[in-house]
Amino acid sequence: MDDPPSPPLIISIRTTAKGRQRLLTLSDGREFFFSDEAVERVGIVEGAPADSDVFEALEAAEQRVTAHEAALRLLSHRARSEREMRTRLAMRGIEPQAIDDEMQRLRLAGLLDDEKFARAWVEDRKQSAPRGRRMLRYELLGRGIDPEAVDSVTNDLDDRATAIELARRRSRATSATDYDAFVARVGGFLRRRGFDYEVTAEATRIAWREVSSAAEPGTEP
Repeated sequence: MDDPPSPPLIISIRTTAKGRQRLLTLSDGREFFFSDEAVERVGIVEGAPADSDVFEALEAAEQRVTAHEAALRLLSHRARSEREMRTRLAMRGIEPQAIDDEMQRLRLAGLLDDEKFARAWVEDRKQSAPRGRRMLRYELLGRGIDPEAVDSVTNDLDDRATAIELARRRSRATSATDYDAFVARVGGFLRRRGFDYEVTAEATRIAWREVSSAAEPGTEP
């Protein structure tokens, strides 16, 4: 019985003009491009046999390179939760094992941290669109943030102070001249921002008293 044919050998490994890929030339004339990192990970050297195991290892390493480059591009825009990162990488057709490896790599580098993401999310909301703790929790949990991390960044939020400040801002933008209309506009706004009934009612009353006092100089709020 004839022996199976020997696999071709890797006779040349050259860096391409772009500097981030290497051209592998086989003894049978075929050529393949792989990234520098993939070639280094697998430990490819000239003269080595290019069998199916080698190419499977190179493809797996290439998936890890693709996952890392995609993750860094996503993080260059803003912080990401782990679930969001997993979803985005999967949408790019990256294999599950490569995604798992990338998640570990990002965690070790301190680039993927759900609590850090949650804090950044809350700070951004404070600056751009303040809202109640309940709504913030809903948003964070909806993005797959661990409940303990959500608790850590939301437990100390002062809904009352935030609601009062928002009610004051909203009152300056409303033309309501009677209390019922004021409650409908300012109170409705606060409810849509996730504040509960009691906090909304108190903040609305405070803002109304201040508006009324300003309209009638000399009266006590």
